[in-house]
Amino acid sequence: MRQTNVPRLTIGIEEEFQIVDGEGQLKSHSETLLAAAAPRLGEQIKAEMMQSVIEAGTKICADISEARAEITTLRGTLAALLQPAGLRIASAGTHPFSHWQDQQVTEAERYKILEDELQDVIRELLIFGLHVHVGIPDRESRVEVMNEARYFLPHLLAISTSSPFWLARNTGLKSYRQVIWGRFPRTGIPPDFSSYDEYENFVELLVKTASIDNGRKIWWDLRPHAFFPTIEFRVCDAATRVEETLCIAALIQAICAKLLVLREKNQGFRRYLPSLIQENKWRAMRGGMDAKLIDFGKQTEVPMKDLSVELLEFVDDVVDALGSRREVEYLETIVREGTSADRQIRVWKETGHLHKVVDLVASETVAGVPAVALCCQTSPKPSRRSFARPSICPTRRWAAPGSGASTTTRAFGSPF
Repeated sequence: MRQTNVPRLTIGIEEEFQIVDGEGQLKSHSETLLAAAAPRLGEQIKAEMMQSVIEAGTKICADISEARAEITTLRGTLAALLQPAGLRIASAGTHPFSHWQDQQVTEAERYKILEDELQDVIRELLIFGLHVHVGIPDRESRVEVMNEARYFLPHLLAISTSSPFWLARNTGLKSYRQVIWGRFPRTGIPPDFSSYDEYENFVELLVKTASIDNGRKIWWDLRPHAFFPTIEFRVCDAATRVEETLCIAALIQAICAKLLVLREKNQGFRRYLPSLIQENKWRAMRGGMDAKLIDFGKQTEVPMKDLSVELLEFVDDVVDALGSRREVEYLETIVREGTSADRQIRVWKETGHLHKVVDLVASETVAGVPAVALCCQTSPKPSRRSFARPSICPTRRWAAPGSGASTTTRAFGSPF
């Protein structure tokens, strides 16, 4: 039976893109791109720690159709701005062969502090994710939904897997990004909280003991946002196709809506230990859509492709009210054709060239995206005066400790 009292949950989507050149190498170009994009996209485009990474975020979207318009505009505009320089955007969880030591670094005070805290753990952070925010105004409901939605994190990861390669090697995993990200502290499956007050007390304890300065340094796969009335799903690899991004975002919105509907009926979803959910997460990292996850209720393994059917059935009665049936049912295509990781591995096996993998990812990233005309805008020259913020200066590359490499330049960047 279709639900009529479905909460209209707003969503916001953040995508981290690779900037690649014609040969498929990562290219440090974010400063110039930020300056060129500012008149059109403003603060929707942000720098990341590496100059070869650019983050694009939608505005707050009332539904998935608004998110579709935002995603296509962002991807199309970035692609159009990069094209005159012979550069492209590519969306995948890792780059197949570029090395983190070859990347220029965005110099910002926040990143200097993080580098001092985390050393090589953050220097190696050449990975790309998809983050989805869901607006839930009531703070107790945010924690309740987070507690229950944790169960679905491995499923969402399996659907999004797009990082099978690392440093020119086939890692044997569908999401190697999770290996790199898992080296950070305060990552992984979040614990269960009995109330928002308990969560606040947890954060305050970490702040009081100088472990963190605020909740932004809690990097769980799912977290209440430190400043906005949202919960943020952070588990997914960067999605390659537009339809994959929208499918994942629509599924997340629908899962949250369904859990809220169940709570209104006093039918809460069963909670499981983080260690059990982590077991499923490892299986999703390893096998993606070919994995077998554990059905903890039945205490048996179930193919992820079968669990995808169950997931569609779970949210079926809320997707029409949310206007997202088309996007959610794209999961059937992912089940049939595989994820980005599967397609990347297939191209590598067929051609033997990782450059062809980059070409595939770059092509799919803008497939079906309307061309954006930039006839009234000229590309700014890469001089300091043309930059939107005077704090942007020349950058450096990572260097070994004690090498004497300069660390005197600065820039601005977005927080993790």
